[in-house]
Amino acid sequence: MSAASAAFLREWRLKARGGGWAAAVGLFAVAGGLAPLALGRDPEFLAAAGPAILWLSAILSLLIGLDGLYEEDFRTGGLAIYRLSPLPFPLVMLIKTAAAWCATCLPLVLIAPVLLIAFGAEDPVSGTLGFLLGTPGLALLAAALGALCAGMRRGTALIVFLALPLLTPALVFGPASAGASPLVPLLILGAFSLQALALSPFIASAALKAQMA
Repeated sequence: MSAASAAFLREWRLKARGGGWAAAVGLFAVAGGLAPLALGRDPEFLAAAGPAILWLSAILSLLIGLDGLYEEDFRTGGLAIYRLSPLPFPLVMLIKTAAAWCATCLPLVLIAPVLLIAFGAEDPVSGTLGFLLGTPGLALLAAALGALCAGMRRGTALIVFLALPLLTPALVFGPASAGASPLVPLLILGAFSLQALALSPFIASAALKAQMA
């Protein structure tokens, strides 16, 4: 097993044992399941509002886990050990984010088609593909912001204010991916995640190195 594979399995097990993914998935499922009770029984309105509610719930679910994202690493010295390993530190950040996406966002992607069908979305398949393309970008930005705010006491409010403008493209084009013309929103969501992939691991790496110096 390569060092990268071993690091991914370690991070995935830590995320799975931590239980934070359960809170995120629970918030997404409960918000998506209860929203129709508050919105009424108008099918057209539910079909139009449902995807937006699901994307807003997905973003809020991610923000729940931002505070203290690297707290365990600082407490146990995990990051210091990674710095001594042969793996480049930006690659470590990418591995940690990939493990967090598998533990938190992948369940949301699997639940999304059921909720989209329940809302009566025009194209549940494209809507689900939108979650698959857009949530990696959300997770990468969340990891970078979590690194910038790591070690701050009560940094949650700051994280939320920093995160919301950056996550706006996903909130705008994510719901549109479940509409009648999903191609352009899907392409933009893919570009959103690729841009985050190009920048976020290096931002997170530099931020954590500065705090460990």
